[in-house]
Amino acid sequence: MAEEGIAAGGVMDVNTALQEVLRTALIHDGLARGICQAAKALDKRQTHLYALGSNCDEPICVAVKDYGKESQAKNVIEEYFQCKK
Repeated sequence: MAEEGIAAGGVMDVNTALQEVLRTALIHDGLARGICQAAKALDKRQTHLYALGSNCDEPICVAVKDYGKESQAKNVIEEYFQCKK
C-alpha cells in the first residue's frame, strides 16, 4: 500500500504527491477549505500551498497552512515548485 503512488522507477508523480499532501494536511487540521477560509489564510500569510480546482462548477479552493509532517510527497511538491520559478 505504501508503494501505491510511486511509479515503477521509484519516483512519485506530482498529482499523487498533491493528493497525499492534501490528505496529510487534512488529518493534521492544516487545511483552510472553501474560498472564504482560504482567502483569510492567504491574507494572513499562513499558507504554504494554495490549490484551486478548474474542473468545478463552483469556486472551491483549499489552502495548506500546515503540512502535518515531512514526507516524500511534500518533497516532491516543493521540488516541483522550485523548478517552476
